[in-house]
Amino acid sequence: MKYVVKKKTKVFEVSDLEYPINGYKFNPKSNDVKSITLVNSKLINKVLDIKINNLFARLLMIVNDAFNSDDNPSGTVIALDEISMVRNTIISKYHKLLDERKEEMYLKKLALLEAEMQDKLFYYQYSNIQTSNKSR
Repeated sequence: MKYVVKKKTKVFEVSDLEYPINGYKFNPKSNDVKSITLVNSKLINKVLDIKINNLFARLLMIVNDAFNSDDNPSGTVIALDEISMVRNTIISKYHKLLDERKEEMYLKKLALLEAEMQDKLFYYQYSNIQTSNKSR
């Protein structure tokens, strides 16, 4: 059974819903509610901002660890994989729901992070080539 919650002054009105709604659907952590569908675009943008900022926080922790470890390029490769995963998530899941301006901003941030990680990986590979040539 689906319900629509509408706000009238200070009281919420709950009514049955017979037809499907287009919007952003997610499952809350509450045991009482199975799923929520948001229709208001401003509210959808706020919820998606929170979700994407959580993805970026996790991504920045991985990138920071990769920057701090100079001896191992595997952290840089993992960071590049995470950047591509976040980019694919934004493009595939949130493209239709997110504002174009915000989507462009997030993709530019990811492009900057990816460029820095690729530079670090290139520098590591170049320095390994230089040290291997000196040992001969």
